[in-house]
Amino acid sequence: MHNLYIPVVAILVVAAIIFGGQAISDSQVDDDIKALISQQLGSDREIELQSMKEVQKGYGVCGLYQTGERSQHASPFYYSKVNERVTLDAESERYRRHCEG
Repeated sequence: MHNLYIPVVAILVVAAIIFGGQAISDSQVDDDIKALISQQLGSDREIELQSMKEVQKGYGVCGLYQTGERSQHASPFYYSKVNERVTLDAESERYRRHCEG
């Protein structure tokens, strides 16, 4: 019976490493997006990300952002993981191509 414990423990450890690494990676992407939005806006205010979804088979992220002002409506953004660029203009070709539809 004890021979069964080793594979089960090994599977659990591997699963924890994979899913833990994914959670850390997602958090780093969120931080990168927030930093790029702040840089483009030229603001030091806190950025809140909302309604994020992966597009382009995981190579991009579409969503909404809002600055620290609660009265301001959320604005759309597109982030490319490939070249680490964020697009804030919903009328731009990049946003429409990847986030609409």
